[in-house]
Amino acid sequence: MHAFVISGIHSGTGKTSISLAITAAMMKRNLKVQPFKVGPDFIDPSHYSFCEWAVNLDAFMMGEDGVRRSFSKWMNLKDVGIIEGVMGLFDGYKLSTFSSTSHIARILNLPVILVLNVRAMSLSALAMFEGFRNFDRNVRIAGVIFNNATEFHLKLKRVFEEKGYRVFGVVPRSKILETESRHLGLHLGLEVERDIKALAELAEEHIDLDGILEISEVQIEFDEADEELDRNGDLRIGIPFDQAFSFYYRDNLEILKSIGKLVFFSPLKGEKVDCDIYYIGGGYPELYEFPGFVRFIKKEALDEKPIYAECGGMMVLARKLESKGKKRRMAGVLDIDVIFTDKLQALGYVRGEVIKENPFFESVFRGHEFHYSYAVPDSDVRFAFKTDGNGIADGFDGALAYNTLAGYTHIHFYSANLSTYLREKAQISDKTSF
Repeated sequence: MHAFVISGIHSGTGKTSISLAITAAMMKRNLKVQPFKVGPDFIDPSHYSFCEWAVNLDAFMMGEDGVRRSFSKWMNLKDVGIIEGVMGLFDGYKLSTFSSTSHIARILNLPVILVLNVRAMSLSALAMFEGFRNFDRNVRIAGVIFNNATEFHLKLKRVFEEKGYRVFGVVPRSKILETESRHLGLHLGLEVERDIKALAELAEEHIDLDGILEISEVQIEFDEADEELDRNGDLRIGIPFDQAFSFYYRDNLEILKSIGKLVFFSPLKGEKVDCDIYYIGGGYPELYEFPGFVRFIKKEALDEKPIYAECGGMMVLARKLESKGKKRRMAGVLDIDVIFTDKLQALGYVRGEVIKENPFFESVFRGHEFHYSYAVPDSDVRFAFKTDGNGIADGFDGALAYNTLAGYTHIHFYSANLSTYLREKAQISDKTSF
């Protein structure tokens, strides 16, 4: 079994493109590949959908044991684990390396391959590499891949090798590796058509795949205790999933699988499903029209079916959504208006506690906020959460109405406790927790 980390010295070095190319090439070798993504990002994981969506590994939200548990679970029966980093290798929480790519590499004891964008660079690339290599000797930097390289950089490769450093690739600039971006990051994998064969061929030609496999052999202990719970009931959990709603952590969905049957449907296609509970993730609701879903979910909310919604999902349940001067009526389940801006309104990790009984969570939790909108709640809106983030208003999040809970925070279920109400509805043990 093999596993390794692909990191950059900063955002924009091309680590996503390089990781995707390596994934495609490993799959062409008939290897079973499991992609991972460091951090809370929802968008990059979707680009691995030609393989399978990447699993987020985040030490802040999951804890170190949670990272190990998730990695072990998803690597079972796989040949290769590719972990794409976030930002620069050592960029973590509040000017520390905590929850950085290097932290994940240390937790899992995996080698790191640095991606350097060497466009308009020569020997400075060596200085940068050595600086990263010497910054923390507990992080095992196995070598480097040059991105946006020219024939000149083949000479630079020899300089690296003369110093005993491994260069695993000299990758030229290519249209095959490019992906367009917008306000929350890259376009979703669902919106991008990739030539997977061309990606694999590019990696085969310019990346030392055998060398990467050589330095990345690992032994993984699989946790047999982390099995799905017995499903005692027939709980159906409805999850909208398409270009408008796709921000879900895979571990969250796996946890929900343990308490019921997941039923995915597409609001953009006009699909509706009759379920016992609904989980509406984030995404880009401001870019699409789905009036049928708005009417449907309003009826389900008024019928007091449990609904949990995050960020974009919360906007659907709001009264009004305003974007670029255009106002749209939404479900009106919550007495909240949402206004989009051109300015980032919140970005960062969130610690929260449950301050009011609700259908889904108890105790404390951790999560993440990232949005360009702000909410205007009526003065009598009730909140279930108090957080150290922005939330809906002054750190209060998790608006309550009927059996609906909705907020800006994307909660990682590894950090949260399942409510007594939901345990009883799912007919599972009181000892069960997220």
